[in-house]
Parts: sequence; structure tokens; C-alpha cells
Amino acid sequence: ESYLLKGVYHLSNLLQESFKKKDTINPREIFDEKLAELNISENQAFNLIGLDKNSVNPILDGSIKHPNLFNVLKLSDFLDIPLKELIVFLIANQQSDKIKKLETSNDYQFIERNFDIDRLNRAGLISSKSNSSEIKQNLLDFFGFESIQEYEEYTLKLDLILYSSTKRNFADKMRYFSVSSAYMIFERIANPNYYDRDSLKELIPKIKPYSQDIKKGLLTVCQALYSIGVTVCFQKQLTTSQFRGATFSVNRKPCIVLTDLNKNYGSIWHALLHELYHVLFDFESILSQGYHLTGEPDLLLINEKNADEFAQEFFFDSNLLRFIKPHINNDLMVGQIAKKNNIHKCLVYFAFQIDMYFNQNKNYWKAFGQYFPDIDETVKRLSPLVWEKDSIPQKAKIIKEIFELNKIVE
Repeated sequence: ESYLLKGVYHLSNLLQESFKKKDTINPREIFDEKLAELNISENQAFNLIGLDKNSVNPILDGSIKHPNLFNVLKLSDFLDIPLKELIVFLIANQQSDKIKKLETSNDYQFIERNFDIDRLNRAGLISSKSNSSEIKQNLLDFFGFESIQEYEEYTLKLDLILYSSTKRNFADKMRYFSVSSAYMIFERIANPNYYDRDSLKELIPKIKPYSQDIKKGLLTVCQALYSIGVTVCFQKQLTTSQFRGATFSVNRKPCIVLTDLNKNYGSIWHALLHELYHVLFDFESILSQGYHLTGEPDLLLINEKNADEFAQEFFFDSNLLRFIKPHINNDLMVGQIAKKNNIHKCLVYFAFQIDMYFNQNKNYWKAFGQYFPDIDETVKRLSPLVWEKDSIPQKAKIIKEIFELNKIVE
């Protein structure tokens, strides 16, 4: 049997409208007016519709418990009532326990459609994997929405921005969650400063020495970027959303998200310069595309190799690397060349690791670990988005204060 509420319209919209429009139509009254207009009896009307009175009357009165889709379609057509209005009328007249079941069903569909519950539970963002009402509330609190409908209306707008030139992959829920969370934070921060490409070109050469300041260097650079219209925020990595950086266009201004993927101090600085390359040279493409994830192929052919080479040459160019490679185990020489080039020592080792992996097919990622600082000391001052305890409205407010008040988080 086909039931009325199974996939005809979006259930959340129907529920919302049923709360607002309980008394907007009276099918019984419209039915009587139709009889008078056609000058026919009830039995003649039932024959015209092709239903008996036991099927029609409960629909007209709103008392039917399990409405049949085809019966409602027939009656909607006979009465010239839009199908959606008749459905809303029937929902509004259901008993409260049935409405509650519909709401629970809608919660479940909403959650299944949009989120990877198992992985979000492991990330600590939701406290239950089975209680749909609790999960829904956790998620709405995180995003700062009052209702499912408000969230869905926002994501419709977001999809138009982020997937205007590509098709959203609905199977990749965790990546979408990370991307949409970053976009919402940038949108709420709403950097008021004018973005000027020439100012960015002047600022970039000044970045390198700040890599030596483990505690405040990255924060100082991000504050300087914010002052010229480029916003940077930091996310704790989510399982399966394997990206270390991304560049967005939000209100036609560049926004960069960095993650703690690989938890590597050198990688964070490399990722920042990688994304700044995209801001400098690919921003027109990103404006039309909405965003770009580092390492993710896209239709606009943004060149990842060039961005990687830009970041690597910026910190420690290939000529220096050729010189130091035979002496990479000489701590004194590495320290001297790092100091001479105004970079943290680990960036020399990071350059060596990259070269050995991509050019020699040798894995040195776990070597020289004693020279790489703990990234927690660096990124905590950017107030990274921590899934298990933060909300987007709260986090956006904190980050905005850090950048606009030059606040140092101790």
C-alpha cells in the first residue's frame, strides 16, 4: 500500500506548515460547495471520484489514520485543492502521538541524509548513535540553528555556492561536514577588511622568519593576513576528511582553513604557503568554484604541483637542499643554514623528507622527530575548532576577537 507521507513532499516542510496552517482549508466545506456547484448528490460525487464514502469522509474530516496516496490524489483533483495543502491539513489533524512519530522519523531521515553518525560520535561531537532527538539537538546546537528546516534552508544556499560548478558527493559526508563548518565560521567572522592582492604580495616575503617563533609566529602571521582581508582558521582533523588545507571564497574574500593532519609543524607552514599560492594565482577560479581542497582534483584544474613547489621554494629552495642533503645528519650545519635563512630548523628536515619521498621514493617521515616542535603550542593560539566541545557561533566569535583585538591566547 502506498501511503500519503512516503516521499511525496519533504516531511520537515510539511510538518512546519502543518503547525502554522491548521485551519487554512476546510475540505468538508469545499466538498459541499462542489456538490452545489455541480448540482449532484454525495453518492454521485463518490461515483465521479471512484471512491466510496468510507474512503472519502475520513479524509474530508481529517480523521483518517492511514491515508492512501491515490485516494488523496483523487480527492485533491476533484476538489481543486493543491495536493500539498490537503496533505498539510491531514498532518495537522493527526493525533499528537502520530505527529511525534512523524517528527522522529523526520529527525532520523535528516540525520541519515546529512551526517556520518558513527564518525561524528567518535569525534565526540555527538553523544549518542541511536537517540535521534539527542543527535539532532547536538548538531543544531553545533551549527547554531533552531530547527532542521533552518539547517536545510541554509545548506541549499551553501550547495549553490560551494557546488555551483561541480556535483556534491553525498557519500562523502565527513568531508562535506568539515567544508561546510569552515564556510559557516568564515561567514560569521565576516572579515571587514578589504582584500588587496598587492598587499598580500608585499606581506608574503615577510612571513618566513615567523616560523622560528613556535608560540606566537603563526598567530602573528594570521593576524597580519586578516588585516589585509585574508582570514585563516584552524580545524582539528576529522576521520576520513583527509585534507591539510583549503581555500574558500566567502563574500568574495579569500579564506583559508588549516588542519592538524599529520600533526607536523613543518606541514602547517607549508600548507599555509600552499594555500596563499592559490589565493594569489587561482582566486578567480575559486571565486567561481566556491572552494578548493588541497589534494582534491577539481574541474577547474587548479595546479597543486605549482602550489607545492611555491611553498617548498619559499622556505628552503632546491639549491639549498642540494647543498645540505649530504650533511643532513649534521645537526650543527642544519641549524646554521636554517638560522641564515630565517626559518625554523625543522623546515630544513621537512624539505629533505619531501624530496626523499617524492623524488627518491624513500620514507623519512619519522626521522628527525626531535627537531619538530609540538604543534599544540602553536595552533592553540588560533583557537582551533574542536569538534567535541565547540559550536560554530561561539568559535567564530572567539576567532574574530583574536584577530580584531590582537588577542593572544595563553
